[in-house]
Amino acid sequence: MSHKNGPVKFYSDVVKAKGTFLFLAGQVAQHADGSWAEGFEAQTELALANLKKTLDLAGATIDDIVKVSVFMSDTRYGDIFNRIYGRVFTENKPVRTRIQCGLLAPECLIEIDVIAVVDSE
Repeated sequence: MSHKNGPVKFYSDVVKAKGTFLFLAGQVAQHADGSWAEGFEAQTELALANLKKTLDLAGATIDDIVKVSVFMSDTRYGDIFNRIYGRVFTENKPVRTRIQCGLLAPECLIEIDVIAVVDSE
């Protein structure tokens, strides 16, 4: 994807943060009953929803995220991922790394972990 000033970026190259750091474990696309979402798009949406729930439990939001690591079973899903990711990260664009690798279960197509920063108390 590109625009007149170069490629559209779904992430920042650098983020400076000051506050209390939250390190979230990788979030996958498993439902509460342990079943997996079907397909890459559904898995991405569920992994991000699970991420939001975990942040909420810690008193944080998507806007507090400064670093995202995305582990994908196949980077050919990149355009689908960027479309969904771009809907979630509209204002705040954290630093992001995307890696193709084997994941924890054959059903797992994506895992997302983040670092967030909230104001010091």
